[in-house]
Amino acid sequence: MSRSRELRAESDAHVIKCMGDVDMALVSGEGTRVSDGDGREYVDAISAEWVLNLGFRNPEVKQAIIDQLDTIDYVSPVFESEARTELAKKLAELAPGRLEKVLYALSGAGAVEGAVHLAMRATGGTDFVVLDAAFHGRTFATIGMTYVDPGMVEGSNKGLDRYLPRQMRVPNYYCYRCPLGLERETCDLACADYVDFALQKGHTNGPAGVVVEPYQANGGMVPAPDGYLERVHEICRNHEVPLIVDEVQGAFCRCGPMYASQRTAVEPEMIILGKALGGGLPLSATITTPEYSDLLPWEYGFTQAGNPVACAAAIAMLEVMVRDDLPANSERMGALLTERLREIEKDSKLIGDIRAQGLMIGVELVRDRETKEMACEETDRVMAACLENGLMVGKSGPVFGSNGNVIKFKPAVNVGEDEIAEMADLFAKSLAEVEATL
Repeated sequence: MSRSRELRAESDAHVIKCMGDVDMALVSGEGTRVSDGDGREYVDAISAEWVLNLGFRNPEVKQAIIDQLDTIDYVSPVFESEARTELAKKLAELAPGRLEKVLYALSGAGAVEGAVHLAMRATGGTDFVVLDAAFHGRTFATIGMTYVDPGMVEGSNKGLDRYLPRQMRVPNYYCYRCPLGLERETCDLACADYVDFALQKGHTNGPAGVVVEPYQANGGMVPAPDGYLERVHEICRNHEVPLIVDEVQGAFCRCGPMYASQRTAVEPEMIILGKALGGGLPLSATITTPEYSDLLPWEYGFTQAGNPVACAAAIAMLEVMVRDDLPANSERMGALLTERLREIEKDSKLIGDIRAQGLMIGVELVRDRETKEMACEETDRVMAACLENGLMVGKSGPVFGSNGNVIKFKPAVNVGEDEIAEMADLFAKSLAEVEATL
């Protein structure tokens, strides 16, 4: 039996798989390359599930982890920690506006919950506005803030209703598939007006804030249209609630700037961070203004939050990003990859739309460009062909099981031109193989 098959058998016997189940065992990686249990190599175009923004085993992040382990490997949140405080300072220095207070957690959903606590304490309200195709987590506090596409939940929320908080859901921004049937040139951002309505009349116990992704990832790789965040922030100010920007997937040069919000003039009251924050280790955070930084004693917290090893990895990652001007590299390499994808689109039967900010790139596949019928089955086949040809890409949709029709490209933000060309070539080959059978 191959090593991959052995790992699979052992996993099936002991591990509860709860986030999909790809029959593939990864055992080593470096940079944008990863190898499976049988020694087969793949080009990673998704930064290891958008967690390793500097690629696998970045030498400076690795050294920072080793150095921290040689000093102290754990400090309780009850005590002061050099690494924890230094990271908070760096996050504040790089953040827009008056964001200067950091609340640590372990996962993106945990950080969203932290933002919820902070907003509720400051406003006295309990209800949040979220977008229809938003994804903010799968904990009890965040399931109610995450998309409810019938194909996604498929019974996964059954029985959980008694625990789920009620939230105010409003139409999504999605210019390619406008839920309001409007055209961007003439819509005057009508979708943003629903946020205003919800804050006025949609709540039960008072509004507490608006939570929005500047670039929806799991919801279909959809960027907010120009002016949307600015309009929503103005609405938030009129209602005296915070704009809470979920950048769990979009921060740290993923969308170009260090923070995705910095593509706009918006200075939000909170930004939620996760995924890549810990340089591959479990770490997340909410960074907020002083006005939204008060909690009651013991109402929130995690024993491992702000673990010094994870914080040391995060500090090293940020230092590399600043020193090497990786926001600029993300913009350049993202433009290059997008250009190559648009060339591929010209001869493609399936590509309906390409959406990109920096190295956050979605390729939506459709069966018909006029009707825009989602090509979910074909997307799975393209992903399988990519793996067969040695390329790892992601899928968005919303997704659950066989749903989803958007291919995700999220390579490491320090990627080079040769690697971008290789990713594009492998994708073109894989797409052509599937389209030849249609």
